[in-house]
Amino acid sequence: MKKAIAILLVVVAAFLGTLVYFHTHDTRTADSLSAYARIEFTGLRGSDGTATSAHFTVWDTRYDGSKADSKVMLVTDDKEWPLIASVKQTDKGMFQKENEISVFLPAATLDDIKAAKTVRFRYTYKDGQKIDLPLNDADLAYWKGQIE
Repeated sequence: MKKAIAILLVVVAAFLGTLVYFHTHDTRTADSLSAYARIEFTGLRGSDGTATSAHFTVWDTRYDGSKADSKVMLVTDDKEWPLIASVKQTDKGMFQKENEISVFLPAATLDDIKAAKTVRFRYTYKDGQKIDLPLNDADLAYWKGQIE
């Protein structure tokens, strides 16, 4: 009987520990967007070699299964650029989902990115959680290099 209770307690503790881990992952904090999620930025060029737009993708993994909203915001210093992203959710593991948030940045944003001291990216999940993080200095320099 004592063994059964001990086994039951171990199982319950493991289950609760897993739930705590999942919640902690989904509500994690970070100082920059690339510290929070995997990102990729590519400047797109016209036939004359000048930057005409850019493509930006964020891959954010979660355990709660919530899907990211397609309405996103790029903020260059204090100017807000509301954008519509393509959002694709895929299974990333046994319980984990990955949200791929992909957006084309219009040419109008490029000059603001080049001049910006800070660039932030905001998006939300259907469950109401908001992600609002800046690019770190290295990522901002990379973005500027991609659109020069």
